[in-house]
Amino acid sequence: MERSVRLRFVLAAPVLAASYFYLLIFLIGWTSTRFWPSWWFGVFPSRHIAALTWTVGLHTIGVLSAALPVAVAAVVIARERAALLGVIVGAIATTFAVLPSLRPDIWPLIWNNHPIYFVTDQIKLLVAVPIAVWIIRKLFSHSRFSTTAFG
Repeated sequence: MERSVRLRFVLAAPVLAASYFYLLIFLIGWTSTRFWPSWWFGVFPSRHIAALTWTVGLHTIGVLSAALPVAVAAVVIARERAALLGVIVGAIATTFAVLPSLRPDIWPLIWNNHPIYFVTDQIKLLVAVPIAVWIIRKLFSHSRFSTTAFG
């Protein structure tokens, strides 16, 4: 990796990670306040499954909405190594998202109540940016923009 690429990584990774982290906070909070439509509970066999599907779906939409602008920025900044930058950004942001949960008064609540939700949430945070980068690179690999903006 040449020196200018390393410098871009060193400068871009913390900025993009902070952007991703704060976008996650805002967009997950915003999506979690959305109420389900009146027909939603009639689609599922139980209210529990309907509520769980709504919550997981909105969380996923929030994560992907936060990852998309960060992934576009990673593609513009790092071009060929954008997926690596996306992995680094996802790891940094996920670390900062998990750290408050490791407190001794919070961790038992997570681990004793449905740890699978916590684990899947963190996996979504970790992989959303690299997957979005990969999709963007695939979509624009054969377009006229591949050598200019995303090349």
